[in-house]
Amino acid sequence: MKTPADVHDFSCRPFLEKISNFDYDTNHKVLKVTKSGAVRRKSYYWVYISAALKGKFIAIEDIGNGIWKVFLGFFDEKNLRKKQ
Repeated sequence: MKTPADVHDFSCRPFLEKISNFDYDTNHKVLKVTKSGAVRRKSYYWVYISAALKGKFIAIEDIGNGIWKVFLGFFDEKNLRKKQ
């Protein structure tokens, strides 16, 4: 019956306070996520993405028949943390 503070240690990994903007290919359409976590499509359609990405830019790509592929960013597999 220990408290969480007795069991857990602080992480020694640095925490980035601000995430930098992502660079997307020029063939993608780039949209800004609003404060509510949505993006606007064709000035009157709203698509909810995530409140965690508010103020960030995402990219979309038309793959046909009204289907759009959404690009939220990237990760570097060389810097992934192993499960402990």
